[in-house]
Amino acid sequence: MKKVDWKKFKENILDIIYPRHIKCIFCSEELNELAHNDTCVECLNKLPFIIHGCPKCGGLIEDNNTGVCLTCKRNMNSYYFDEAKSVFIYMDDVVNLVHNYKLENRKFLSEPMAKYLTERFITWGINVDYITAVPLHENREKVRRFNQSKEIALKVSEAVEIPYIDCIKKIKDNARQALLDIKDRKENVTNAYQFIKPFKNTIKDKSILLIDDVFTTGATTNEISKILKNAGAKCIYILTFAHSVLGDFEEVRKKIIQLPNS
Repeated sequence: MKKVDWKKFKENILDIIYPRHIKCIFCSEELNELAHNDTCVECLNKLPFIIHGCPKCGGLIEDNNTGVCLTCKRNMNSYYFDEAKSVFIYMDDVVNLVHNYKLENRKFLSEPMAKYLTERFITWGINVDYITAVPLHENREKVRRFNQSKEIALKVSEAVEIPYIDCIKKIKDNARQALLDIKDRKENVTNAYQFIKPFKNTIKDKSILLIDDVFTTGATTNEISKILKNAGAKCIYILTFAHSVLGDFEEVRKKIIQLPNS
């Protein structure tokens, strides 16, 4: 008797419940020939793409005439990563999509999300040797049933043909960063991650792309970047689906938010 591929079976059931490539991943309207990456043209015209982000953290640049965002102006010397990029500002429909992906178990969304990250990576023009992702603690992963960042990273790795490695482990089941204020986030991730020693020769003098879903304060990605640099990595780049902003969203909407190729 042929063994049942339960993973494939589950994916087929999810395709029935949440059919892919038929409805917009942001608004659920039916797609037409003008759609891009499972996104309808109406959403493409209003999504908060980050076009000319901060050259350090990838976030939205306020009008401060410094060339970097205000956060980086204050914290530039404390960053261990070399540069970061994000596709979207974390607001409105982007928030809803990330929430559905992570907390509503809509794992199929990793495919279009990864495509957006792949497009941003290609236009970025950097060269990296390996791709990795922000890990979850095993307790959190059991509850969520998958690591949302790893699922995206694996698909980006496949698309750009750069090897994926699991070289970081989360060893502290700490509080969720989203539940903490800015000043507590750095302390919360301190000593929460550990480098997996057998990868030391693998990453020595290499450039690593670290992928996560959302860049909020950068505390998590910066802590992992520090660990990777201490383990011998040469350069660390951060790529995230979205980047949080501080302040009034109405003011953010007035800033430069355009289509990806405009």
